[in-house]
Amino acid sequence: MFEIVNNRQVLFGENQIEQVPQLIKWYGCKKVFFAYSRSVKGAYEHIAQLLKQAGIAHVGYDKVTSEPDLHMINTGRDIFVEQGCDCTLALGGGSVMDAAKAIGMLAKNGGMIEQYQMEGRQVTQVPPLFVAIPTTSGTGAEATKTSVVLNNYNGLKKSLYHTTMIADIVVLDPTLTVSCPKAVTAACGMDALSHAIESYVSKNASPLTEMYGLKAMELINQSIKLACDEPNNLKARGDMMLGSYLGGLAITAGIGIAHIMAQPLGAMYKIPHGDACSIFLPGAMELNLDYAAEKYAKIAQALGVYEEGKSARENAQNAIERVKQIREEIGAPTHLAPYIKETPNMQHIVETVKKTTGHITCNPAPLTEQLMLDAFDKAL
Repeated sequence: MFEIVNNRQVLFGENQIEQVPQLIKWYGCKKVFFAYSRSVKGAYEHIAQLLKQAGIAHVGYDKVTSEPDLHMINTGRDIFVEQGCDCTLALGGGSVMDAAKAIGMLAKNGGMIEQYQMEGRQVTQVPPLFVAIPTTSGTGAEATKTSVVLNNYNGLKKSLYHTTMIADIVVLDPTLTVSCPKAVTAACGMDALSHAIESYVSKNASPLTEMYGLKAMELINQSIKLACDEPNNLKARGDMMLGSYLGGLAITAGIGIAHIMAQPLGAMYKIPHGDACSIFLPGAMELNLDYAAEKYAKIAQALGVYEEGKSARENAQNAIERVKQIREEIGAPTHLAPYIKETPNMQHIVETVKKTTGHITCNPAPLTEQLMLDAFDKAL
């Protein structure tokens, strides 16, 4: 058994943002809650002008300046309701899209976001129309029903999700990513690659997620260095955007030990999520090798390093080495040490991971405390 939740409509191509007003108008929406990243203000102003020309009002919201927290989301919900908005538009990276998902859901369902994150409050009403326009290629947030939120009160970064929180419409326009700095392109690319790899070896993988994951790996492998080195290369930018989107579709199968560690420790040590994934991914693959060698050998094919005549384990090692090579080629972070200012309290780290992501059971190797400690040691 498996379940796939997909977007209703996906547009891909250069300058597809021009279609946004017509898409919103078709659904009869009159006033847009427009969440955007300050780093893409020019694109926001362009789309805002297009909305105005189409007779559609909007309220701009640029308060998501880092990974979304309770205050950013609850404040956005208040504005959405007070201003009488009837749909949500997100322009930015994963943080903006995750915040917008949660804001739209709250606007219809009520309550505070922490009630859904920590207390198990259920989504009972379908959120308003949600249009997602990513401006980075990494999180795949436009393809998922999940919102990752930092809790200001307990310091945990914990996901909440519901089938109806997925974007109804996704616009993948590679022209929006050309201004993305190299370091961000690299970090986001490693996040997307980790989605593809971890979902592929997940115990919950399905034929569909495997298909999405392998294609994502292939696209990212061939385009990530080009996108970093040649920011105006729209072919590479487009391939990265598709790879990120497909990785987002694949991650429906669940995350593995790289993400299980990266999500809470990223919050603990103030490490951007993509950088944390870059640090943990190769070590996570090594820890899972005994449980997923055949699958890692297929990953070697997607990454272009499969050798005929070699054993599955040897090819799996080739896949791990290729991931390390990609990381080196693009200058992505390789170790936790630069982010750690004091001697780590390992018991506290384990307890934090268990509180945040310890419920996840789809990693190939059993999720024991020892596995967490081993993953941390490999990342140092």
